[in-house]
Amino acid sequence: MSDTDEPVSKFVDQYKNYGRTDAILQEERRQRLLDKQKRCRELELDAGRPGLLEELETEQQATDESMECQQSQTKGSQKRVRIITSKLFANKVQRSEWMHEPPDDLGQWLVRPCPVGQRCLLVFRQKLAIAFNKRGRSIASIRTKRPLRDAIVLDCILANDRTFYILDALVLAQVDLVNCDCQFRFAWIVSKFYDNSLGELFEEKTTNGKEGFRLSTLPSYDLAHHGGMENCWSHYPAFPDGTPKLDGYLFYHKESHYVYGKTPLVVWLFAFMLNDVLKLPAGVINERYLCDKPARYTGNYAEYIEEFDRIQAKRRRKPRAKKPQPGMMDTTSESVDDTTLWEAMEAAPLESDDDDLHPNEEDAMRQLEME
Repeated sequence: MSDTDEPVSKFVDQYKNYGRTDAILQEERRQRLLDKQKRCRELELDAGRPGLLEELETEQQATDESMECQQSQTKGSQKRVRIITSKLFANKVQRSEWMHEPPDDLGQWLVRPCPVGQRCLLVFRQKLAIAFNKRGRSIASIRTKRPLRDAIVLDCILANDRTFYILDALVLAQVDLVNCDCQFRFAWIVSKFYDNSLGELFEEKTTNGKEGFRLSTLPSYDLAHHGGMENCWSHYPAFPDGTPKLDGYLFYHKESHYVYGKTPLVVWLFAFMLNDVLKLPAGVINERYLCDKPARYTGNYAEYIEEFDRIQAKRRRKPRAKKPQPGMMDTTSESVDDTTLWEAMEAAPLESDDDDLHPNEEDAMRQLEME
């Protein structure tokens, strides 16, 4: 050993995470969370702790205390738009982790295809539906055809085709679903969506003649069955006619509760990573999913994830650029590689916080707002 070499500690094998990969650590966190959910369920039943449904009822009775309303003016227009900021719905969106390795219990997971769009909580109040972003700020408000007596809070993706695609539900048909397992929540969503005709709540046209919003479910596939895998990944594109555009897939553990924040019981993969991570038999995944990949991706998904997270962290640290004045050249464009990654970051199911949006993207979201 040279004089410059650091001596290897004789206690290295006693370090807490020695020899444990991200996949092993993720699996351990999953098991701890599942155990914690079981304990919490028992404690809540014993203590009678109020859930989100009770919070909604309390919040509705004291709207002035829990919500701040302010008036803002959309750019280039004299119309004033009401922006609602809610403390109750801030930081309540469930967020995923990367799937570092295929789970040992793959049959205990459900998978949903996710369109590119803006992640939000869609809250129905009487004859009004308000979409809140992850920070609890309204991005759209839509009047419904009929008043709803029961509270509804849906976890959605608002896509460019002006459709709210339902990922999950927190409250539906007067049932608090936060502490219900995922398999029950998904079945309840499908049942009540059709029983209560939720897809017919929105008008086809807005009062100012624009195209109205729509509400739609997303399919889920059970990975316990080979047929479920084939149905999910054998056909291309994931959505009819490629609309909306597919962003990736969310995997939900069947026993997972709805968690406010990040959870290892919901994991994420882009379509082009499926074969490298899951290592499924040939023919299960349509080859076109594997071909639609950025030039940066070489098949080493661990390296890609690390680079993806690095660029995302860089974007968060970077000060927001000022909007260029009319007639001035915009010099804030990114490199080609970063732009390719940013296109993949558009979807909210992973980590694209609202502060990551470029100014012109923010303006586009603001245009969705209506009285």
